[in-house]
Amino acid sequence: MRISLAILMIIVCLQANGQPLLKTGDLFPDMIIRNIINAPVKELEARKSTSKFTILNFWGTWCSPCLPEMDSLAKLQASNSARIQVIAISNETPDRLQKYLQRKPSGIWLVSDTASWLYSQFGFNYVGQSAILDQQHRIVALVRTDSINQQLIDQLIRKEKIRSSAETGNKMDVEADPFAIDSSLGYQLTWSGYRKGVGSMSKTYLKTAFEGRRRTYMNVCPSNILMDIYKVSYNQVLYEVPKKSVCDWEDKNSLFCFDLLVKPEQKDSLYIIMEQVLSKLLPVKYRLEKKEMPVYVLRRLPDAAWQESSATTSESSFSGRGFKGTGIALKPFIDYVANELQLPVIDETGLTGKYDITTENVMRTTEDMLAALKKLGLTVEKTNRALDALIIYR
Repeated sequence: MRISLAILMIIVCLQANGQPLLKTGDLFPDMIIRNIINAPVKELEARKSTSKFTILNFWGTWCSPCLPEMDSLAKLQASNSARIQVIAISNETPDRLQKYLQRKPSGIWLVSDTASWLYSQFGFNYVGQSAILDQQHRIVALVRTDSINQQLIDQLIRKEKIRSSAETGNKMDVEADPFAIDSSLGYQLTWSGYRKGVGSMSKTYLKTAFEGRRRTYMNVCPSNILMDIYKVSYNQVLYEVPKKSVCDWEDKNSLFCFDLLVKPEQKDSLYIIMEQVLSKLLPVKYRLEKKEMPVYVLRRLPDAAWQESSATTSESSFSGRGFKGTGIALKPFIDYVANELQLPVIDETGLTGKYDITTENVMRTTEDMLAALKKLGLTVEKTNRALDALIIYR
C-alpha cells in the first residue's frame, strides 16, 4: 500500500520529473543498485550480464502478508538458484533489515531503499508486488508476489508469456480529500463501488472542520464499515453465507467506497446515522448476537509501573511497524492490539488514566506483538468469553 536513492542511484538522466512509469516490455534502467544488505556484493549494476531471471519484490517487515510471501520466495530461490535471483526491496533502514535477517537468514538479496525511489518508478499501488526481468534486463511481467510459484518459474524458463497481475496506475493521495468535500456543507453522502488507484483504507478527521462529523472508507468490504459502527473486531464477524460471496478482496465487485458528513449538531450521532444510511445501501443484512468466542484478556504484569502522561492533547497512530500514542486512554491501543493479534481483546488492566505508549516491531508477527506488550508491562491470556458477534447474512 508504498516504498533512495541513498540506495538506488540512477546513473542516467531518468530522475527528471514526469518520467514515464516502467511497464511490461520496457528495458530496465541502466543504474546501480546500492545498499544491498546480504549479497556477495554491496552494489549491483542493473544491466550487468546475467544468465538468470531477476525478480524485484517490493515488500516490508511491517507488511504482514509480505512475510509468508518472502518465505515462499526464499524457498524458490534455494530451489532455482541457477535460474533466478530474487532481490527484495524495502523502504526500511539497513539496521531494521539486518534484524529481519537475524530471525530469517535468506538467500534473497535485501535492499534498503528508504526514499522509495524505485518503487515509485513502477507505479505499484501497494507493496507485495514484483517486477520480473529477463536475462536481457527487459521487464517481462509485473505481478502480485503471491502469484510467484514454481509453475511461474518454469514458464519463465520455457519463455512462455507471463500474465501481469500487479495493480499499477495513478495512485490517489491518501492525505488529500478523496471526495473533495466542502466543509461548509451541512450534510453529504457519497456511495460508490470500487475506485481504481487507491488501496483499501478508512479515514477519520481530527483537528479539522470535519472532526466528529465525518467518516470515509475506500475500497472496503461492507463488514469493515459495520465493524466500526458496532465496535467489534475482525474475529467477532460471523457469516451465514459463504464469506467470499460478500467479502472477497480479489473481487472488486465486493468492495465499496463510502463517505458521510453530518451536520455539526449531529456529530454525537454520527455512527447512528451511518447505520441508518447503510441499512438501505449495503448488499447484505446483519444483526448482533451474543456468542462465546476466543479472546485475549489483557492484564498488567505484577509490579509493572505505569505513569500517567503530562501531555495536554491526545494523539495516536499505528502501522505495521508499531504504535505511538501520546496522552491517550488505553482504548486506541487495545484496538490496535486486537487488530494485530486477530482476536478481541478484553481490558482487565485497571488502567483508567491517559498514557504515552510506544511499541516497535522487528516483524509484524504475533511473537513481536507479545514481546512489545511484555516490554510495556502487559500480558495477555487466551480464553473464551461471551461477546457481541456481528452476523452477516442475505
